[in-house]
Amino acid sequence: MATKKKTEKDNSDYYKQLVPVTLVKDNNNYKDDVTITYNGKNYQIQRGVQVEVPLFIKLILEDGYRQQMEADAYSEKLSHDFSEKTEKIGG
Repeated sequence: MATKKKTEKDNSDYYKQLVPVTLVKDNNNYKDDVTITYNGKNYQIQRGVQVEVPLFIKLILEDGYRQQMEADAYSEKLSHDFSEKTEKIGG
């Protein structure tokens, strides 16, 4: 049991280590800070500058980005399919 607790502690420390992250900033879609809430604690991350965040926050950001890319690709596919079907029926 002591080994399990030590491993959990090691994992916890690993995911809490600070890592650099820089979020894209433009004056259109990506201009506001990003807020992530994890276990009731809020993390506000400024865009356009390099900041240090816990590794688990960086992983959450990366997962959100991956999900957004998949959603965009799916939406584009649906739009393309709709256009093809519309052309077939003479629309």
